[in-house]
Order: sequence, then C-alpha cells, then structure tokens
Amino acid sequence: GHKPFFNHESTTQQPMSNLSTINTFVFGKLVDDCEHTLKQGDKVVLSKFLVRKSASASKDGRHVLQLELSEETGTTVFVYAKSVKEPTAAHNVNLPIIERSKIRMHDYIYIPLNKVKEGITVNVYGVVKFFKPPYLSQGTDFSSTVTIVDPSNARLNCVLFSGNADLLPKIYKVGDVVRFHRIKIQEFNKELQAINAPGFSALTFDGTPGAPLKPRTTSKSYQFTSTDQRTVEELRRWASADPSIHKPTIRLSEVKPAEYFDLTCQLIAKAEVDRSAVLLKVWDGTQCPHPLWQVPVDASALEGDPGDIHRLRTLAVDVLVYDNHIGAANFLKVGMYLTIHNLHAKLMTPTSEKPSISLDPVPEMGFHLHGGTSYGRGITIMPADCSAVQQLKRSLESALSADQDSLGDLSLLDILNTSKRPSASEATSAARIERCQQESATVLTAHQHIKTTPIQEILDQSPPQKYHIRAKLVNYEPRALHQSVKLYCPKCCSLQEIPNDDDIDTVLQGLYSPGSTAVDPDIQSHDTAWYKTATWEAEGERQRQTTVHLVKTGEEQSVPEHSTILVEGMSLNDLYRLSERFGRVIPTSSRTKCLSLNDLSIPFLIEDRKWHYGCKNCSDPQPVNVLQSLSQSGTWESSAIAKVLGVQLLSYVFVMKFTFADGSGSLDAFLWNEAVS
Repeated sequence: GHKPFFNHESTTQQPMSNLSTINTFVFGKLVDDCEHTLKQGDKVVLSKFLVRKSASASKDGRHVLQLELSEETGTTVFVYAKSVKEPTAAHNVNLPIIERSKIRMHDYIYIPLNKVKEGITVNVYGVVKFFKPPYLSQGTDFSSTVTIVDPSNARLNCVLFSGNADLLPKIYKVGDVVRFHRIKIQEFNKELQAINAPGFSALTFDGTPGAPLKPRTTSKSYQFTSTDQRTVEELRRWASADPSIHKPTIRLSEVKPAEYFDLTCQLIAKAEVDRSAVLLKVWDGTQCPHPLWQVPVDASALEGDPGDIHRLRTLAVDVLVYDNHIGAANFLKVGMYLTIHNLHAKLMTPTSEKPSISLDPVPEMGFHLHGGTSYGRGITIMPADCSAVQQLKRSLESALSADQDSLGDLSLLDILNTSKRPSASEATSAARIERCQQESATVLTAHQHIKTTPIQEILDQSPPQKYHIRAKLVNYEPRALHQSVKLYCPKCCSLQEIPNDDDIDTVLQGLYSPGSTAVDPDIQSHDTAWYKTATWEAEGERQRQTTVHLVKTGEEQSVPEHSTILVEGMSLNDLYRLSERFGRVIPTSSRTKCLSLNDLSIPFLIEDRKWHYGCKNCSDPQPVNVLQSLSQSGTWESSAIAKVLGVQLLSYVFVMKFTFADGSGSLDAFLWNEAVS
C-alpha cells in the first residue's frame, strides 16, 4: 500500500555501511506531493521523522538506519530555494530555505461519480445521501458507511475504516457535502464500492446553502482553493433543489407513533437504568402531543440539575439507549447538543400500578434507540456552531421565553452548558446510608419444619431431596435482566438466546440481496384462491422488491388486526411496522416453485406483536401453501400455524442462576419459569 521514495544511489555491495547515504521512505499523503515536486538533485531539510533500523543495509551498503516521513508524525520538508547562489561549505548553515508544509499545493483532479471505475484510486466530491456514525467494528478499528450522490445522477457507497474515529469523516446529517481524497474503487455484490486507500483524507461541509464554508477535517493540513469553494456551493444549490436527498426535519411536536426519525436535541439529564440501558432526558423546544412514558428511575440516580429537570418536565422526553450505544451514552455530558439517529417512537400501554381514571389505559409514547447500526442508528455529538444546532437554539430560546417559570435574566441554556453538577458517583456517595448488619430475611412457603442444612452436606447427598439453607448470595447470572429470557424447546430441551435486531436484519438483508437466489415471478405477482397479492419496489432502495399476500377469509371485510399476511423482501423496520398493523405476519420467500419459510433463525410468525421462533433441530418446515387448510377452517392460533407448517414452537422462559455459599461449600441454584404463558 505505501509507496517508497528514496535516493537512487549505487547498490553495489560495500564492505562497510556508507554513512553518507541513508534510505528515506515517504508514506501516506506525502507520497503524492513528493512525486509532483521533488526532483533528483534537490536539497532538502527534514524534521519530525521516525528513525528505524534498516533491513537492507547489508545488501545496499547504505546507513544501518533509515528515515520514515509521514503526516502522522508531523513531518515538515524544507526545500532550498533554487534562486540562491551556492555558497561555500563554511557558510552552508546560513543558506536561506523555504518551508513547504507538505511540499507544495497543487490542483487535484475530481472524478464525477458516474465515471469511477473498479481498481482505480480517485478524488471525489459528493452530497451525503445516507451515513452511519463511526462505530467500533468487530475488530479494533472504527467503521463508517457513507453513501454519496452528485449531479451525474450516480451514487457511491463508501465503507471507511480507521483505528481512530477522529480520522473518519465528521458528518452530522444527510445533505452534508463531502470531499474524499484517495478512495479506492472496488466491486462488492455487483456494485461499485469505495474504501479508504493509504493517505485518505476527508473534508465535510454543512450542506445548508449560505452556511459558512468552514470544513470539518480529518487532517492537520489541507488545501482548499477558490475552485473547491465553487464546487461546494454548486453542490449545496443542487442538493437543496432535490427533495429526495434531504430527509424532513422532525421535531417532538411532529412525531407520530411507530415512526423512526432523527432527533436533534439537548441533553438535560441522564441515568444508568441497569447494565442493559441508559436513560437520556432530552428536549428540542417543542412539546410532544402524545402522553409520555416516564422511565421509572430514582431521582438520586439522575445526573443533571434537579431544578432544570423539574422546569422542563413538560417539554423533555425520556430516551432509552440500548446495547452498543451505551458506551457513547455514558460519554455524554449534560448540556451537550445531540442528534439521535433512527430513534423509535413507540406507543406503550402503561402498567396497572399507574392510576388511571378511565377503564381503558391511554397508550403512552416511549422513545428507544435500539442496538446495532442498521439504518444509521447511533448518537452524534453536534458542535454549537453548526446550522442544525443554531436552529435548535432558537427553538429552545423561544420555548424558554414563553415559559412563565423561566429564570429571568439567567439563560437556562447557559446554565445547562456551564453549571457544575455532581457526577453519578458523587450523588450515590451523598445518598448512601450506612446500615448495621442485619439478620437475613427469608420467605418460606410451608417449609418451616425443614431444618437448616450446611451446603457441603447437601452436596454429599443423592438427589432428589428437600433442604433449607442459610447462605450468602455470591454471584448471579446473567447480570443483564433482559438476557434472562431464553427460547426453550420442550421436545429436545434446548435453550437458545433470543436473536437481536442486528442478527435478524442481517438474515433479512441476505434474502433480498443482489446475490441471493432468484425468486419465481409467477408466485410474487399473482393472486391465488386463498390469498391476494400486492408487489412494489422498496422506497429509496434499488433491487429490493417487497410483496404482501393477504390471506382471504370468509368475512367480506376482515379488519387488519384480525388478518393474516405473508410477506417477502421485508426489512426489519418493515416487519415492526406491519406487526403493529396486522394480527399475524408470516415472513416467507419464493426461492422455489412455492412459497416457503425463511431460515428459522428469524421469527416464522409475528402474532399480536409477539415474535414466535421455531427449533431448527426439531422442525420439518413444510411449504407455506399448507396454510390453505387453515384459511378454510378459520383457526389461526400460533400453535395451529406451527403444527401445519411443521415447526416445533419455542416458548419463552425465564432462567437465572444463583451461586450461594455458607463457608462449608458453594451451591448453584436455578430460577426457572415461563416468561410468557
């Protein structure tokens, strides 16, 4: 990948190293500049380089050490001015020199996206159509996916990696303008894809027309000419006139149930709910029109000013952050401006503990940032000077000015950004109450007659027996409560983890990827005696066709909540939306002459928003056409569907492992019960 640049001297074997000649290697972005600028015979002075042992000294007879130059080490190259007359050797130290950071600026050539070809390394400009904020990949590198478009009506998907997240493009929203230097074009899944080549660099500009031309850069130094300025302004104008590029900005006052959207907001408080979730209290200056679900958390656990939390209680919403986003949430500071990407607005039924004056509880809206990175899911910290935050500030200030309980001359925005708040550890320490040693409290159920037995004696006995112990709980598993729910097969007695959203999404994407098995068009496009079919292209996505087969019933007009649909080519978000509308959703595929079930690693049935899974070992999946018998009988229970399809239904169970010790030994105990009846 790195191209060496060194002095061309004789390589004849010398009996001893020639200390007056040393190999000098140039890496990364400096290579291109050296090739365009330096000529044989030029005199240079180098600073801030690495010195390493030369592996070729014994062969080329040069110095036993070598020099390595790169922008990462801060290398600067000084070139002697050509116009200066050569002085005597005694006065060489006073020779005028010209410092040329990165040698010399020159014009770069940018390729339109419809002209890029496989196998070449190019420089491009583009407008962001889709992006994933930098996230930690399976290895040690950070990754970011960016899809860009330009006026040539072409698009390019870029997959970028770096050991440092700060070296990846700083993109804040769809519509930003980017400039990529040195991206390599390759083919992936029959489409062109770009990856970062050695020396990759990026500039990002706010895509709002008229916004300051202040680049967000991944490099310490960069070239930005008047030509670049015109290019950025032209792309801004072009993108602003194309409604398909910019996603509409959605505020809390405009959010709808079951919607996934990007929310630009300010953080006013946060708390760790448990090891599987973090609570963020945020606001954007508008009020959500729906009743809000409040996450039950102790006030002492909240990191944030209690006065601010109380004052903004009608405008703030609770956001639960899960899984891989917890690390980013823990890093956040109260007062920061954020964009939460692919936030899920979900209606939830309140618990019976919450009093209600009506017989039917009113659904409450909760906000969730699910795990994974699908659909650009993540959190971006926004700088105060970007246009989105400037617009947000105006909304916040307007909301505060309308608040009769405002702080008068003090700005709540300033207080949120500058006031010192106790950390979570400090708050916990202040609230901690010292308690004396207590006797154990035990709940017995008609076992009082059984005397206490040391654990070691229990281990020496043969089961089954009944015992009563007094011991200390030394460990429990799993630590995260949500991991206690498993999938259980009553036939082979196996326990399985519940697949997460990312795993399901990966399987679904594989089903409709360009490389997947072709489908039978006759199955997709035609009605049958027992279902009606509708097919369309997925919005904003190429080569993905979605199909819904609505199962016919004896009723003339069956309501969606009682209907059954067979679906093909659906994304995870599609399944979520359809399951909230229809009573039963069965994911299928038409890779054979008849409709068939998908891999049982994903749900084979979603019934009343409950996801049903089948056992891979004990199931013998049948063609989906066998469901025609149920359409005639009208029995559409999950057990009946599973039986007809040849699927061994898995049940949800609750399992926890406790380890007890009493000084004589230790004992593992399992808590086991059905999680869902």
